[in-house]
Amino acid sequence: MAQLRVQELPPGEILEHGEHMDLRSRLLLGDNILVITLHDHVGTEQRATLAGDVDRLLDEHRPAGLVAALGPAAASAAAVSVLLRLYRQRAATGLVMAVASPPAAVRYLIRANQPALPVYTDAGDALRAVRVLLSRPGPSLEDLAVGGPVPAL
Repeated sequence: MAQLRVQELPPGEILEHGEHMDLRSRLLLGDNILVITLHDHVGTEQRATLAGDVDRLLDEHRPAGLVAALGPAAASAAAVSVLLRLYRQRAATGLVMAVASPPAAVRYLIRANQPALPVYTDAGDALRAVRVLLSRPGPSLEDLAVGGPVPAL
């Protein structure tokens, strides 16, 4: 069984492929957006490991936005299920998310199961979408409180 290897790499650095899956991450500090890229196939046996590693990255960095880019080999039903689970769990916390995947079948599967999750062919488009969504004014924490805004004392 292949193990998942997570490394934070500067853009353009190549990670050696071996018997490990290749998950790359980088935090765009100016935007506070975490970009994760998965290049290798994800089977059902790696699904829990992938979900745990992505959760760990999100907990460590606490980004405002996430772009998940799946390479053609990583576009599997198991990878999609991890992203859909991640979206369901993290959307409630206010994490803005978008997915990039070249295969049309993967984009269709994501849209069919979670129409609110933006999905694109290109990672650059997904990154631009997250930036736009983050720039929109949203409700304050007071607006989200049960019963509406908290009255001033």
